[in-house]
Amino acid sequence: MECGMRMVVIARKDLLRFMFLLLLILITIQMAFNLSVQQASFTIMSKWVQISDQLYSSSSRLAELQPLLIRIPKGSPSAPSSHIEQSTQSVIQSDNNVTYVCSKNVTNVMSKDCLPLCPVIPDKLVGALATYYDSPKYSDLDRLYPWVQDGGRGKPSDCYPRHRVAIIIPYRNRDSQLRTLLYNIHPILYRQELDYGIYVVEQNGSSKFNRAMLMNIGYAEAMKIHDYQCFIFHDVDLIPENDKNIYNCPKQPRHMSVAVDKFKYRLPYNSIFGGVSALTKEQFQKVNGFPNRYFGWGGEDDDMWNRIHNAGYKVIRYSREIARYKMIKHGTETGNKANPVRFKMLKERKKYFKTDGINSLKYKVLKIDFNHLYTRFVVDIDEKEVMAGIKKS
Repeated sequence: MECGMRMVVIARKDLLRFMFLLLLILITIQMAFNLSVQQASFTIMSKWVQISDQLYSSSSRLAELQPLLIRIPKGSPSAPSSHIEQSTQSVIQSDNNVTYVCSKNVTNVMSKDCLPLCPVIPDKLVGALATYYDSPKYSDLDRLYPWVQDGGRGKPSDCYPRHRVAIIIPYRNRDSQLRTLLYNIHPILYRQELDYGIYVVEQNGSSKFNRAMLMNIGYAEAMKIHDYQCFIFHDVDLIPENDKNIYNCPKQPRHMSVAVDKFKYRLPYNSIFGGVSALTKEQFQKVNGFPNRYFGWGGEDDDMWNRIHNAGYKVIRYSREIARYKMIKHGTETGNKANPVRFKMLKERKKYFKTDGINSLKYKVLKIDFNHLYTRFVVDIDEKEVMAGIKKS
């Protein structure tokens, strides 16, 4: 009996120590990040999964984060495949007015084949984020995000995602920036409860870089892997600062990178559509994708703005407080110098809306890699072949 009483006393002391330690952590976080008590409590109790993303800014600390990985809920994203994934689904309305989506034709929502539909606004969102310029090794990133499936695929395990989204990244010789983007963006996409995949479209060789055409290729190749509903076209050097800037399917084409630190968080001009943008599959098809004629830097985004309005759409944006990005500093890439005839091409843009785009793509896929954190398409583009195949409408 006496031994039992001692054990109770020891357990109570341990509990008091734990509560005191928790209170100390709460106060520290509150002071360090200027949070309210409620926000700090929410951070501690509900957001362990963000600790690696929010509190540490140095890649040298990655080893310290490994014990916390067990806090990340295990996801069950679908693995990459060489064909469009299809399944028989049924939608059931439960007695408590919750919508369930079932992978099989079942009638009982308690079935293991059913998941509730994810909320319109995910409850895992944090809001304003710390953004980091670290470029951890891929091996460290693999350990940090074990819930990501090969090919850079992810989706929630506790609810059925409302949006199937492909992140398309035009790319060449920016490995450090790519690792920085992957480090920052995977936790954001996870919290946004999307069925997502990240696709890096790499232009082979040293010819003039064609950002717009690489995005068209990313669209075409991603659709061969999964039946995506919408596409986020994402420069590799832009890091989102707020996870409420949701990468979902927009009702109208959305310009995502509204406020970039390089431009003092203001739009350089109103008709800009560069950086990060979002379109549904239907919208992208209706505007015939991006133009393929722009080799070198500049012009393609302004052309796209006009394509969107010519198709009867209007560009929408989140507020500057939400749609904020940090730009990773970098030098000018060889092969991506300013296109000297871009202004002349823009004057003739309307003549090419119907003939220059996803319906005139000519390229070769040299290699496809299903890496852990992203799918990589290495493609070859022949400028002479592309330009010769485009005709005025």
